[in-house]
Amino acid sequence: MTRKNVELFFNKVLPFKLQATKEATWEHFKGSDKHMGNGSVYSKTAKDVNVPYTILEDFTKDMHSNTARADANMKQAIRRYVEPDRDVVIAVVSVSPAAVKHKMLDGLRYQVRSYAVTKRSSASTPEREVSQLQCCSLISFDEETEARLGCDAVRSLTNFLIVSLAAKMQGHQDCIENSLMDSVLNPSC
Repeated sequence: MTRKNVELFFNKVLPFKLQATKEATWEHFKGSDKHMGNGSVYSKTAKDVNVPYTILEDFTKDMHSNTARADANMKQAIRRYVEPDRDVVIAVVSVSPAAVKHKMLDGLRYQVRSYAVTKRSSASTPEREVSQLQCCSLISFDEETEARLGCDAVRSLTNFLIVSLAAKMQGHQDCIENSLMDSVLNPSC
């Protein structure tokens, strides 16, 4: 059986300095706002692994997409890699069902591998530094889910996840941009 993957990607030039964008991106992903955009978290525990820039979380989330809803148990690892010319934040999430509120979502098991890269934009000039935020998420179902559910159900799950994850990615972008705007408008905070 061929494993199916779906990739979602966005790329945005932001009118902010690289260091500010790097920090706003990391603050977003290490905080609770990263869970917004496609549902609400109602149970969460985080483990302190005593490793810099690393977060491990277990949480339960009510996810939604158009008319479908699902409660899902999630295990997530987030790691930040700091490099001189860019930052990379990687998140890996494994999802299993907690409660299904829509028949097509029964058996929902999948993984999402995501990254956010902040770097200096090629649109920067010596007078004006701007940054670039690139985010990508790759959804893949475990082979057991694909085999058990069949093509039609996997297609429905894929549609659910595309809409849900696109909303989440838009939420990431909005939160990071809003944080940057707040820091410009309220520099004392």
